[in-house]
Amino acid sequence: MMDPKLVALYKKYFLGELTPQENTIFLDLLTSCDKDDLPDLEEVIALDARTCDLDNSISDDIFYSITGAELNPKIQSIWSRKRAVLAIAATLLLAGFVFLFSLVFKPIQREAKFTAIQYSNPTKFVKRIILLDGTHISLRQGANISVLSDFAVDSLRKVKLSGEAFFEVSKNPNKAFVIVNSGDFDVRVLGTAFNLKCSPLQTHLVLNHGKVKVNHGEQHAVLLPGQQVAYDVHHKQFNVTAVDTITASNWKSDFLSFNQVPLLQIVNDLNNLYPDYNLELIDSFQTKSFTGYLPASDLEKSLKILNTAFNQIIIHKK
Repeated sequence: MMDPKLVALYKKYFLGELTPQENTIFLDLLTSCDKDDLPDLEEVIALDARTCDLDNSISDDIFYSITGAELNPKIQSIWSRKRAVLAIAATLLLAGFVFLFSLVFKPIQREAKFTAIQYSNPTKFVKRIILLDGTHISLRQGANISVLSDFAVDSLRKVKLSGEAFFEVSKNPNKAFVIVNSGDFDVRVLGTAFNLKCSPLQTHLVLNHGKVKVNHGEQHAVLLPGQQVAYDVHHKQFNVTAVDTITASNWKSDFLSFNQVPLLQIVNDLNNLYPDYNLELIDSFQTKSFTGYLPASDLEKSLKILNTAFNQIIIHKK
């Protein structure tokens, strides 16, 4: 039978409640008592049930020290788990929107930046040009035009005019043809024919057929065939009047007047207008001049008149 003093000290020992003095006494008792007075394993375990109970935190610490993992993983409430799931879903949704936005609004990267195409007419004749979309333009003497957009890619066919020109715009319902920064107003058409004169004093447009819309800031006007429009800067309004369309653009086919103009200059002008023909003035007439009339846009008639005026063929086609 175990000594009651030893039993009491055993209990305190297992509970960790021994004072230093009691610990000394306990060790003395263990070394001085008889072997029969010592408890066996079952008696020691039965001394106090609490000695075999380990709380969760102690159990977790022991298990983590041995395995490196948690013995009792924390259990989240349903609401906590829902909030975590919603947070993850919101993050994924935001990332999806950012990715979609980058795809939709990412600027188109072109292989090469478009460079404006320039046409000018320094000659005394009417110059004919055809744009890539099939638009025909008659460019009057001293006028020039700039193509500001890539007709194949951009949403607008945009040009700029200085001087006077007659436009026969190729019809394209999906891409408007616009003339910008060319005078008192901008011009917008889909397919039509009109004469436009842009000068430092005033801008005039005469519509032959189709329909044209002109804009000056927030103001605009729509023209019908046979009408002319100009912008009154002083009264800040558009003036639309009826006009003779043939008279407005007769410069396209009128005869040009020359008074002692060097033949070499005339041939150079014709070569600028008709580069495919490569005209050449014979040497004996390099210093001669011409007085008379030539058609503004008919090469064959011009050559015939010049050769007839000097009673021989003075201009050859190479």
